[in-house]
Amino acid sequence: MPGLIELLTNERNLAIIIFITTYAYIALGKKEKQIAALVGATFIWILGIVSTRDLIYYVDFETLGLLFGMMVIVGALRESGFFRFIGLETARLSGYIPRRMFIITTLMTALLSALLANVTVVMFMTVMIIEITEMLKIDPKPFIIGEIMASNIGGAATIIGDPPNIMVATRINMTFLDFIIYIAPIALIALLISLLIVYLYYRDTLDKEIITVELPVSPADVITDYKLLYVSYAVFVFTVMMFLVKPYTNFSYSAIAILGSSILLSVGGDKMPKVLEDVEWSTLLFLTGLFIIIGGLDKTGIVSDMATILKPFIADNEYLSVSIILWISAGASALIANIPFTAAFIPILRSITTSSPSNPLWWALILGADFGGNTTSIGSSSNVVALDIMKEKGIEITFIDYLKIGILILLASVGISNIILIILIKFL
Repeated sequence: MPGLIELLTNERNLAIIIFITTYAYIALGKKEKQIAALVGATFIWILGIVSTRDLIYYVDFETLGLLFGMMVIVGALRESGFFRFIGLETARLSGYIPRRMFIITTLMTALLSALLANVTVVMFMTVMIIEITEMLKIDPKPFIIGEIMASNIGGAATIIGDPPNIMVATRINMTFLDFIIYIAPIALIALLISLLIVYLYYRDTLDKEIITVELPVSPADVITDYKLLYVSYAVFVFTVMMFLVKPYTNFSYSAIAILGSSILLSVGGDKMPKVLEDVEWSTLLFLTGLFIIIGGLDKTGIVSDMATILKPFIADNEYLSVSIILWISAGASALIANIPFTAAFIPILRSITTSSPSNPLWWALILGADFGGNTTSIGSSSNVVALDIMKEKGIEITFIDYLKIGILILLASVGISNIILIILIKFL
């Protein structure tokens, strides 16, 4: 009994118990992830592990602000019919030839995921792909797998492509251009190799010959609000341009995104209340809870202890260091999803190495976290969203079936990234 009392009154032990319990609930799907994170954060706070004053320090408002701003802008584009237009136009450009449509939809998803929130891109591209493949009477699975893969890999290319990117960038002052220079070329190579693997895996379906048909609706017909489309697109371009010149201004990324979203909310019209309602508040609450839980680990010294344990393995040999971080990130992100892993690993890595945008160890964390999400059906939010939409339409990919192709994509994308990173270290 004394041992139990000591266990439950020791802040370090409590922080570990809350952390493990929260992650277990998230990984096993016992509770909605935002509920699990908020309950865990509440216990961290009310037990005094993190004080009210500490909350301001540990909650990353820069990340939350950037995400919120981009969610509003993307939501406006969605409400205008932009994504349905893109999907239909993609099908027409392909001439309804399966292998050509696969390549175009995959590359289109990667490009959109680099510029917009990849979960939103996947949501609408999945619906469009299912509608088109049903009409053409072909299996949608290769297209959906290709889309998921492209979303996770393409999302690594820019600071706004995936939440882990934002979380890392805001902590080490990594700019939009840093991503274009250091991460995007690796992501492009990994994307092309992964695209080839998915094509070969589903070659029988993708090489199928079909009779050319016409879609029953014109792409222009799906635009529901041209004014909102023009305004939201203009704000989006303005925001991206501001991201590019950010190093020469005094604005933060969150300030730029919130400025863009504020302009849009002011002039976007009567659909903006709906756009605001559809912001992914659950994601923002989830991240807030995670920041507080990780703050509990940091406040009690657990993060520094973990860094001390890990440091001998990655401090001496930079080639080995980047490989370890890359594969640990990829493996962990496949099992517990990349957002919670990244939130936990950032403070550890900051304790071990320099917080410099040109440090390859940070590139390894970003690439591993994003690419690792392709491995399992629960590896990233994009996977979950796409497969849930398929299931609602009566099409299901089992965990094992997804894992078979997911492991191949993991080995190819992370493997080629590992080789490129080692080459870069050697010559930089």
